[in-house]
Amino acid sequence: MKVSVRFSSGARRLSEAGGTWFFQQTPGALADVLLATVGVALLVAPVSRYARSLALLLVLPLLLPPDVPARFPRAEEPAGLTRVTVLDVGQGTSVVVEAGARVLVYDTGGGDPGGNNMAGSVLLPFLRQRGIGALDTLVISHPDNDHSAGAGTLLAALPAARVYHGLPMPVLDSGRPCLSGQAWRWPGGQRFQFLSPEGAGAGSSNDHSCVLQIEAGGRRLLLAGDVHEGRERELVRYWGESLASDWLLVAHHGSRSSSSWALLKAVQPDYAVVSAGYANRFGHPHAAVVDRLERMGAKVHNTATGGALEFEFVPGQPVRVTSWRQQRRRFWM
Repeated sequence: MKVSVRFSSGARRLSEAGGTWFFQQTPGALADVLLATVGVALLVAPVSRYARSLALLLVLPLLLPPDVPARFPRAEEPAGLTRVTVLDVGQGTSVVVEAGARVLVYDTGGGDPGGNNMAGSVLLPFLRQRGIGALDTLVISHPDNDHSAGAGTLLAALPAARVYHGLPMPVLDSGRPCLSGQAWRWPGGQRFQFLSPEGAGAGSSNDHSCVLQIEAGGRRLLLAGDVHEGRERELVRYWGESLASDWLLVAHHGSRSSSSWALLKAVQPDYAVVSAGYANRFGHPHAAVVDRLERMGAKVHNTATGGALEFEFVPGQPVRVTSWRQQRRRFWM
């Protein structure tokens, strides 16, 4: 009985300890994982001490600190390239915009803000694989968990020169609100402008989303956060023809309460991207929204079916679209 009580007490202390003391994520590439697998096999196999010493060396690459970027040489890129990657973070949003040495992250996906989240399991590994050690800009569109859960995890791992938010969050105490009309440029000519929110006011957290428009590669991109139909109409009334964009990150994951005809007629997107989880309980994207987009002539892409989606914008060239699941299809997909 005493042993059982002691075991139960010890297990409770471990469960309350929190953190990631037992499971550590590593930035290892496929080659590192394969070498470590051989190393583990040698450790348990009936081999000499010399072979087991070699096994430790094979495992070593996976023991490097996770904040060391895995800097791989990049292939030569065309002049003026802007790459936009909509990561597959399940039912949430995380977008990475790259141009030269500049990087902007729009939202971090969901999860546990104090534990495992999509920033730790998807966003940071992606940034490390790209060789990115710092951010120019981090935008947290609004505090909803599926957009903001990884903000603290990301900022603890990588510095960000500028941080913007739709509504204040404790983890973003050094950030600034994204105000309608605020704009800036990157050295490559890319232009960024917030179209909403306009400041403090009534409305849900979703309607305080940072709506961001980007001009890159001769095209316009619109990231609409989670704004609802009412806020969409306000955007149309205020910005009018300026809303026209070639590429649209569909508001609120394709919810029926967003992507109104008023907005879509103003934007007229050629590409519409839905960031949603596979078989999510909300039914996103709603069939009516997909129908509206297709009737507008937009090509609809969905992370739930395509995985991470990469778009390359180069002046004077067609948009190049890459679907991760199409590139690396598995038999169970």
